[in-house]
Amino acid sequence: MSTEGQQISAKLQCVLNRLAETQRDAKTQGSGVEDDTLLQKLHTHIHQQLVKSKNGPEWARSVGLTVFVQDLLDPTTTKDSATVALTLKILASLISVVENFDAYPEDKVLCHFLVLLPSVRSDPTLASAALTLVQAILKHKPGLYWLIKNGVWEKMLLPCLRSPSIFVQREGIKVITSFVLALTDTQHFGPLLKDLYMISDKLCELRRHLGQAEGEDVRQSNLCVLRVIKQIHFQSLGREAVYSHICSVGDCASRLVTLLQANIPATSVTLIADVLLLNIMHKFQDRVVGYGLVEQFLVDGLSADTIALTRLLLQKGHLESFLRASVNIHQYWSILVHNLKETKNIDLTSVETLLHIVTSLQMTTLLVLYQSCLNQLLKVCPEKATIMARWNDEVLSRIKIKEDIKADARKLEGEMVEALEKDESQAVKMAVVTVSGLTEATCHLNQTCAVTIFQGLVLLLGSHTCPNSPIRSHVPLQRAAIGGIRVLVEKFNIDWRKCYVSVCLMGMLCDMVKIQGITTQVKVIILKAMNSCITRFIPPVMSMLVNSEKLEYNSIEMMGQVLTIYLGDMEWEVRDSALELLITCMKLAREKYPYFVDWLVRYGLDRAVVVALGDVEGYVRASALTLLATIVSIDKRRWSSVCSDLSSRDNTNHKVASGCSNNKRVWEGLDGENLAHRGLWAVMNEGESPVRAAAITLVHQLFLAGKYSEEEVDGLVVRVMQRATDDPDDEVRLAALEFICSHILWALNRHGMVDGEFPSVTFSRGKITKLDKNEVKNRVRSILTWICECGYLCSLLTCLKDLVTPVTDKTREIFCFLHDLITRYEIQLEGSKRSESVTPAPRLGGVQVAENEVTVDQGLCDVDSAAREDEIDRTISDILAASSLHTVNMIKRPYSMALGGPAPPRPLLLTLDDVPPANAPLPLATLLTNIHQFCSCTDINEEERQRVSDFLSLLDDILLEGGDTQPTHLDDQHLRDCY
Repeated sequence: MSTEGQQISAKLQCVLNRLAETQRDAKTQGSGVEDDTLLQKLHTHIHQQLVKSKNGPEWARSVGLTVFVQDLLDPTTTKDSATVALTLKILASLISVVENFDAYPEDKVLCHFLVLLPSVRSDPTLASAALTLVQAILKHKPGLYWLIKNGVWEKMLLPCLRSPSIFVQREGIKVITSFVLALTDTQHFGPLLKDLYMISDKLCELRRHLGQAEGEDVRQSNLCVLRVIKQIHFQSLGREAVYSHICSVGDCASRLVTLLQANIPATSVTLIADVLLLNIMHKFQDRVVGYGLVEQFLVDGLSADTIALTRLLLQKGHLESFLRASVNIHQYWSILVHNLKETKNIDLTSVETLLHIVTSLQMTTLLVLYQSCLNQLLKVCPEKATIMARWNDEVLSRIKIKEDIKADARKLEGEMVEALEKDESQAVKMAVVTVSGLTEATCHLNQTCAVTIFQGLVLLLGSHTCPNSPIRSHVPLQRAAIGGIRVLVEKFNIDWRKCYVSVCLMGMLCDMVKIQGITTQVKVIILKAMNSCITRFIPPVMSMLVNSEKLEYNSIEMMGQVLTIYLGDMEWEVRDSALELLITCMKLAREKYPYFVDWLVRYGLDRAVVVALGDVEGYVRASALTLLATIVSIDKRRWSSVCSDLSSRDNTNHKVASGCSNNKRVWEGLDGENLAHRGLWAVMNEGESPVRAAAITLVHQLFLAGKYSEEEVDGLVVRVMQRATDDPDDEVRLAALEFICSHILWALNRHGMVDGEFPSVTFSRGKITKLDKNEVKNRVRSILTWICECGYLCSLLTCLKDLVTPVTDKTREIFCFLHDLITRYEIQLEGSKRSESVTPAPRLGGVQVAENEVTVDQGLCDVDSAAREDEIDRTISDILAASSLHTVNMIKRPYSMALGGPAPPRPLLLTLDDVPPANAPLPLATLLTNIHQFCSCTDINEEERQRVSDFLSLLDDILLEGGDTQPTHLDDQHLRDCY
């Protein structure tokens, strides 16, 4: 056993002994551990240790876990519920790792568990732990029959459905479902299902004799029973034939239909409709498996049953419940098709008639709202009737069933339209319910059904031109419709050739801006929908619009007008969303559509972005910096080549040529803003961490674009990035590490490395240079020396000890890259220098480093820590000495921690005095002597070491809790803010 394993065993034994002694002491109240979450974490680590160990049961006996469980479950003495719950969970972990359960039924520990069952029902803490134990026993077939023999079903599982804790109810539903499904093909299945039916009947009868408050509690318990029945149907869908077993007990459908006759709330109706739909699916599944092939009359029967259920719900006034339940049919059908193909090798992918019937019924809510505006739309555009007729024909052409059933579906659709036309507010509410439900169910939505829904939403959105259109005045409908369009565009490949309304979508979204009194949330949703449309529809729909000669009908031009309005909106969420849309446009301009640069200049959006750098909201400033970084990343040489190529052609390309000249204007305008120094200033002085991270991204792109001189890079940029690696925000530190990585690669590229290799011959300034092995080695050595001397190595060593995993992973990635260079090119120190540098040195974060490095690093840390403590003491003293609120308001926080950064001076030119000093230079020996240790361990070993470290730390916390020794906490900015 390793040293860490021995430490875990020793400390765990101490913890178990302390918990056991606390329970033996009658004077002690509780478990001896005030924080129950420590006990929960203790069980998690014990379970992981049991799973990770080669022989979990043997390890459990060696540390005394088995004896601990037996003693704590002994019913002769009273125990604290939290400790007993921990014991039950540990027993569950022990049972889950054993291969043979036969030894446990004879063990007295399970007998002790049976004795505890009466107290389990009254204590939610014990009930949750007991359910965990039952779930572990269920995994063993002998354990399943042990549960049946000892009556755990009646003594514990069924009472969980009446537990006052909703968490126990949810866990109980899960365990009961697993218990019943494990006995599907046995003689026990029928009695278990009868028990559920009997409980449901008793609860319904009891509810009739109780008042509203008491009856609600009974109704919730009855819902738990229905959820168990639903989960039995759902988890066996396409896998197990439970329909015949359920029918042998009783007709589930008739029982649930009887419940619909009573006056029950909408939530109960929705759940019952769900179960009835699943029952219809199982009936279809049973017949498909019985016949062995899918006959058309099976699909007809499935469709007829679904239409009959829909009509029943509508006649009872449960339209909302139908809409909520019918959304799930897409998921049920997807699971049924997948499981039948996997278990029975039956392919049902071509049978989608049921989905199209349900989709057409769901679309009636949108159809009613659209038809209310259709007469006015036809006066302006008579072609609308043709479009609607075409869409209706497309939907009906996908329904391939008997004509009488199809006629029944049309009749039902007409009844729904007639009912919704009587009350417009009800129609709007049902439309919101439908669209919201379908948007949440897009993961299981059929592609063709998704296109149908998308067409219906776009048609409804197009009715905004009518003054009486519901889409103009109802905010929930606007949010649901536009949000649904955005989700469908993002998740489905909607082909514009098959869905022509997509061509008009951007124009409709732009026209929505003109609606008076539109809310902030709707503005944000519109901008996000535009972003999704540009990303998905650019090839090829938007490319046709971009090249349109009539700019007044160009959707992209309309979007430019929208952004000029929204970039000056009063709400910061709108301004931020507009900047995000511009970021997407500039990314497309960099990749394939340079037209966006001309468009940016024509509407003056580049100046609006510069203005956004001084916005009062940090997120807006961060988005503006990110947008500028994207603009800077556009390759200037590609633009110049396009301009020169187009200028030699005919005058038909004058628009694109003017776009290239406008791109030059963009660069000149940005150069006038001195973004190079403003970005560095923001990294140092901004108070919002997202702004600092975005500023690093801007500096990164400016550096790659050659906007910094060598003196500025060595004197300003390197120092700022070194201090950014000490930033309190992990995203800022990660962005700084990305810059350091790029800087190292850039330096290697300047020394001749191409695609990770040094070619044998290089061309530089008209000269041909041959690179032999020694020359390459010298160049690599010079780069490594520069990394150590410029201060980057100090920053990397600090980040290697970071507590945030992505930061340490990125640092380790950089060290592994350096290790590859050192190994590949055999970089070593000379004998004399190596003997002087390789001396026994202290260890820093588990890594050996040179003495001078530790001295310098510790000195800097001591100075910084003392400065921070002095600043904290002064701030607290000023606050305590303040005699009035006015005096308190005069106290200034450190600018680096302020909520918003101060505005930079206009002619901003940084000097060496304005930036922090560089890190202390380190010798190359520090890197070479420790690089192997940085990269020798794999990620799996590192994760395992972290788990062991967390386990040891948790055991220490439990042992120290309640003692005289209290852990000391470092000062935190949030603690200062509380004053």
